[in-house]
Amino acid sequence: MSRIAITAFSGWNDAGEAASGVIEHLLEVWPSRPAGAVDAEEFIDFQVNRPEIRTTEEGLRVIDWPETQLRIVEPPSGPEIVTVMGPEPSLHWKRFCDEVLEQMQLLGVSSVVSLGALLADSPHTRPLPVSSAPEPGAADRIDDSEQYSGPIGVPTILARRTASAGLPTTSAWVQVPHYVSQNASPKAVLGLLREVQGLVSAPIPIAELVEDAEAWERGVDELARTDEDVAEYVRRLERAQDAADLPEASGDAIAKEFEQFLRRRRESE
Repeated sequence: MSRIAITAFSGWNDAGEAASGVIEHLLEVWPSRPAGAVDAEEFIDFQVNRPEIRTTEEGLRVIDWPETQLRIVEPPSGPEIVTVMGPEPSLHWKRFCDEVLEQMQLLGVSSVVSLGALLADSPHTRPLPVSSAPEPGAADRIDDSEQYSGPIGVPTILARRTASAGLPTTSAWVQVPHYVSQNASPKAVLGLLREVQGLVSAPIPIAELVEDAEAWERGVDELARTDEDVAEYVRRLERAQDAADLPEASGDAIAKEFEQFLRRRRESE
């Protein structure tokens, strides 16, 4: 059976821990089993992502290395999901992506969903914008005028690599309000998760996450009420987003309205 891979990497590409939060949520609500790993030794700077030591329930002292873990998630229906999650590597990105791709292929992955989260001027009181688009393959032509130019991270490198290898790849990114980026954002996780839901057939349980997102928003509301500068800044962001979302601000909407006007005029003649 073909499987869907969902990838997320902590660090620069994971504002509000939204991308990694999606995979953590899937691992909480559905059963999973280990399926592979990418050894951290060759790719991770351990002074940036340090190993951790802990005590197991059996009383053993073990060291957890910051490896990229692959797990097979078993939804109640539809294809299995291969989750790929770990810290963004510090070294040898090309070789790292090739190794991840090889393990995906060995696990029968037929399509890939690459998740990311970026800081943006988005008000926390509105639905957080999520952009989703197919990643172009090696032979695909793109319209450069509509593409981002600037620094990128491993999610983009890996997505281009999987698409070039013939695996249909969708990249989904959520915008996280930069003024509350220090902590995890369940609202951003929820936004990305709803995008993932459109790509997998099994309904994803989200009731608890919805409650967490609402509590997060109330907490940020309270924070804004205690600081008038923050409150005014949020109001400005709200006005800007509301204006951008108005139907009359859309060229397509204007064209559609004009077509309807011409149609009504012809019908009345």
